[in-house]
Amino acid sequence: MPRNSFSTRLLLVWLIPVVAQVCGVALGQNGDGQTQQQELVLANGVVGRDVSFASANPRNYEDIIQHREMPAVTLTAQLFMPRRKGRVPAVIIVPGSGGVSASMLIHANALTEVGIAVLLVDPFSGRGIHDTIAVQDQLSFAASTYDVLVATRTLERESDIDPARIGAMGYSRGGLAVLQAAVTPVAKAVLGPGKSLRAVLAGWPWCGMQFADPHTAPTAVRFALGDADTWVGPVQCQAYWTGMKVHNPSVTLRLFRNADHGFGYAMPVQEIPNAIKALNAPIAYYDDRGVLLDPWTGKPIPGADERTTMDLYRLFISRGARAGTRGDQMNEFVADFVAFFKAQLLR
Repeated sequence: MPRNSFSTRLLLVWLIPVVAQVCGVALGQNGDGQTQQQELVLANGVVGRDVSFASANPRNYEDIIQHREMPAVTLTAQLFMPRRKGRVPAVIIVPGSGGVSASMLIHANALTEVGIAVLLVDPFSGRGIHDTIAVQDQLSFAASTYDVLVATRTLERESDIDPARIGAMGYSRGGLAVLQAAVTPVAKAVLGPGKSLRAVLAGWPWCGMQFADPHTAPTAVRFALGDADTWVGPVQCQAYWTGMKVHNPSVTLRLFRNADHGFGYAMPVQEIPNAIKALNAPIAYYDDRGVLLDPWTGKPIPGADERTTMDLYRLFISRGARAGTRGDQMNEFVADFVAFFKAQLLR
């Protein structure tokens, strides 16, 4: 898929009628009579603008923290600016394993409505990846985190964005990406000393990879977890929340009742039989240099990447998960993240 195909990918991944009705996307017909997208327009009339930026493919967190050479890649995104004068805060939205979707436009609409810009990132198309649902190690989790931080640098250069009020929100794989982007050694390596995201919110994240001593201050961190999540489970994230709170009082968590994976998406609950998971695996801990620690001995394993972790945890890996929303859960999630970002970015 070419690098400028962000809008095309959105239509391919999710049902066109859902996008058009819920998010106000303008659709037309091409010369062959096939449906095509003319522009991305939120329900409130805000029109997206194409943005591209240079990212990279680190193998692991060591590559980022230790400033190693990493293969370059160009990613695309859509920037939605609220109707508000002066410099505005912004939130980077980072998709999960399924990539960009109509639900993220609903979330972008909610944020722009209160005066917050949104940069919706497509992490897959520029890398030739469709999704990571069944094969997670197509793209390292470190690369997903690096995307968040270089997207932050991209927003800092936008004349209408306040560089001191940039946050990030991610889901599942993207949820882990924004959490790790808040960890001081990682943020410092990309953004520079004394710089960090203002706030991050992780929706139903996978927390199977954690920094052993996670310093995240001054970033405000919010976990939004589902108690019935069969893909990632809430327990590992509750452990990460506890570890972060030792150093940062601005770390909060909400556990949503009877909530599956993806409870904040505009989609009914469905089974995903090929979803790869490791619910009962030990947490993979990293030291401040980004080096994986052996789960059984605690000794560093320099150079370890996701394939190393997969080999270590092979006995814990299985397939099949449930995802989607019930009742008013999506609206509750939207209200929760809007309140969080208003408190952190609009004060």
